[in-house]
Amino acid sequence: MCVVLLSLPLNAQNKGTKLNLNIRNATLESFVKQMENSTGFSFIYGEEVKLTRRITLEAKQQTVSEILQRAFQNEPIRFEISGKHILLYKRPMPQKPVSRKFTISGYVTDGTSSETLIGANIIESRRSTGTATNPFGFYTLTLPEGEVNLGFSYLGYEKFHTHFELDKDTILNIHLTANNQLAEVVILSDKRDAGIKSTAMGTNEIPMSQIQHTPTILGEADLLKTIQLMPGVQAGMEGFSGMYVRGGSSDQNLVMLDGIPVYNADHLLGVFSIFTPEAVKNVTLFKSSFPARYGGRLSSIVDVRTNDGDMKQYHGSFSIGALTDKAHIEGPIVKGKTSFSFSARAMPTAFFKNLIVSKDDVSPNIHYTEKYNYYFYDVNAKLNHKFNDRSRLFLGFYRGKDHFHYDSHEDYLGTGSSGRISYYDSKNHLNWGNTVAYARWNYVFNNRLFSNSTFSYNSYRMTLTGNMNDVKYNNDQTQNYNRYSSNFHSGIRDWSVRTDFDYTPIPEHHIKFGGEFIHHVFSPGVSTSKMQEVEGNVALTDTLYHTSTSRDMNGLEFSLYAEDNFTVSNNLSLNAGLRVSLFHTQEKSYLSAQPRLSARYEFGDGFSAKASYTCMSQYVHLLSSTPLSMPTDLWVPITRNIRPMYANQYSLGGYYTGFPGWEISVEGYYKQMKHILEYQDGVSFFGTSTNWEEKVETGQGRSFGLEVLVQKNLGRTTGWLSYTLSKTEHRFPDGSISQGNWFPYKYDRRHNISLCLNHKFSERIDAGVSWIFNTGGCITVPERATVIIRPDGSTEPGSHISQRNNYRLPANHRLNVGINFHKKTKHGMRTWNISLYNAYNAMNPNIVYSKWQMERNMNDYYDHNYNGKPGEAPTPKEEGKTIIKKLTILPCIPSVTYTYKF
Repeated sequence: MCVVLLSLPLNAQNKGTKLNLNIRNATLESFVKQMENSTGFSFIYGEEVKLTRRITLEAKQQTVSEILQRAFQNEPIRFEISGKHILLYKRPMPQKPVSRKFTISGYVTDGTSSETLIGANIIESRRSTGTATNPFGFYTLTLPEGEVNLGFSYLGYEKFHTHFELDKDTILNIHLTANNQLAEVVILSDKRDAGIKSTAMGTNEIPMSQIQHTPTILGEADLLKTIQLMPGVQAGMEGFSGMYVRGGSSDQNLVMLDGIPVYNADHLLGVFSIFTPEAVKNVTLFKSSFPARYGGRLSSIVDVRTNDGDMKQYHGSFSIGALTDKAHIEGPIVKGKTSFSFSARAMPTAFFKNLIVSKDDVSPNIHYTEKYNYYFYDVNAKLNHKFNDRSRLFLGFYRGKDHFHYDSHEDYLGTGSSGRISYYDSKNHLNWGNTVAYARWNYVFNNRLFSNSTFSYNSYRMTLTGNMNDVKYNNDQTQNYNRYSSNFHSGIRDWSVRTDFDYTPIPEHHIKFGGEFIHHVFSPGVSTSKMQEVEGNVALTDTLYHTSTSRDMNGLEFSLYAEDNFTVSNNLSLNAGLRVSLFHTQEKSYLSAQPRLSARYEFGDGFSAKASYTCMSQYVHLLSSTPLSMPTDLWVPITRNIRPMYANQYSLGGYYTGFPGWEISVEGYYKQMKHILEYQDGVSFFGTSTNWEEKVETGQGRSFGLEVLVQKNLGRTTGWLSYTLSKTEHRFPDGSISQGNWFPYKYDRRHNISLCLNHKFSERIDAGVSWIFNTGGCITVPERATVIIRPDGSTEPGSHISQRNNYRLPANHRLNVGINFHKKTKHGMRTWNISLYNAYNAMNPNIVYSKWQMERNMNDYYDHNYNGKPGEAPTPKEEGKTIIKKLTILPCIPSVTYTYKF
């Protein structure tokens, strides 16, 4: 043992002398020096003598022995005073008695309506540990026996604190009070309060208050439009609600309504989503570090949760806008036990038989009329029954539908008194929509184990019908007519059962596990037709054709998952999970194991870093030939020949929250995709999926990017600025597309900037502004003219294309502005919203197409002395040119909306 002897002149060597000392944050060495200078004693100790924490104490008229006892209390050090020396020895720490642990659990709800609050924070301040409520407002926290000091907080609510002596398992249900002064607060990241070590990356929780204040087209609040303003997310076509996340296609996004997949989330060809804001409670976007409980898509998860219904009082709202009218009401059926929530939205045109009627008298003897109408509607209903603190039942229903019809009629009139000679009728109807119904049961087995079981049905169906009558009259007014009717429908329907468990054995571990079974039935395209021919009131033919362009296909999908979010140390937390899924179709099964891992490290002073790896698989495809979300797009499953798509994504990010009310994040990612589909040039899936496997190619993709998000979430002015730098490429090694080389994805946009600001001028006036800028996507255009020589020697014009998506479109930018005027009334609040979509009328291309223009006719354009082989191209005498055509259908659009809440 190395012994250090320190000797100083004696000042107070008598150990009974009373001293006054003030020691702050002292190491053992500095404490010894201060004691030696003040007492005259010298200290003797070895290298093995160490403190576990620094010494802070204030002594008034205390002896040397009393000061040393205080300094080394709960330290592995004992002392001995011998003459003018103080000897320090290492000693074993006394074993503390094993403390019992107990669990606190319960629900966090709105104090006025008893609506459960998702993601509310629960912090135990004495131990700097905590948790958050799950999607059903339930929490559980296990702590050592003794005094606890709990804090509960949630966006827009006053914080609630309680302290008590924990000596048994405790059920603690908390009702938070809304705080109007915090109504402007916006939280968009996965940040949690201190003590909750979230490892989630690329996760955004978007409050409904933000969605309702983000200006969009025609003043219609839309959650998918707001999600498009997040980094890494972009719209496919300017002004429409399609989502393309981190280089993925639109069918690689799983959109869920209360945990149930929705296959078509668009109205009006993608101008709006199907979600009525008044019915929605919470929206969460996942685009990396996917928890193991989610699967089935490669690019993103959008989890939409609806209101449960007010348990205490009735309230609601109605709204009249430029495009839609809406109504919402909720309240108790049995106070404190059973509640309901009901929302409906529709276009006013639903109440009119014909929206547009045009008439054209081609000649005095011909009258021609056309009739149009389009409308959509949504209905959301939910029933919530609380049996007791352990058991709750939810029944939910959604129905949405779009309807378009076009009728035309021609009358051919005779001269004089001969009357009508003939007429022609054509009626065409296109309908599409979703239906979702479910029953959900929450049960708390004990204060550490929570379960959620769901049985559901969901379907998407599209129907196209046509009826044509061609009628002619004989002189005796008997009829000769041909009648033709057709019906085409496609869709998908699912029956599913799912069970999820939340288990928290100790505060350091939060375990989720469960399983799901889905029975898919795909109807890619089924058509029927009937033809009837009558002459002189005698039927000549009456034939029914039933042509199934594609048989119904069944798919059975099984999945099991488990994940553990656990704390390794005060600085490091991990989430490790595994999802195993099996998909069976056409007598073939595909098994997939998908590991997930994410980590978070706290550096302190507001700095943290995260990293994640996820593996995802996808068993369904959407066949589409247009950039718009069309109802005629067809859902098909994988087959014995088409394998599932897979994606591996690696992410790394840094985060800073040191400035009060501000958050800054930088995330980088790299994503690999396998077995992705690209459609062959010139193919179309409009209304048919016949032989679709022969019209696609499978290949691979890669996407990498950097995302920056700066947001202010406190104060009168809130909002965020996001920037995305990204690149996405596809390749088909067999050379079927672009000679096997990498080529840019059609929605590969290098730069994307979104700015969203909200300002509250007063209790009566607030405003919102959003501005976006993104570089253009890619399209395929001909590069030069060719001629195709058939085997018989004839020719036809053609074009040469070196690779797909070889032309980059110009940049897009747009400014949206909205302002709200509120006024309290005797029974509620009325609001006028005035909005400008595309405020400075930027002429962005909503639809883009290319046209190959030849400067001369074919005889003059090509050299006919060319002696090449069939299929090869001669050298043109002059260069032709490709003309890019653009169509802007969304210029500056003003709107006014009136809303009354009661």
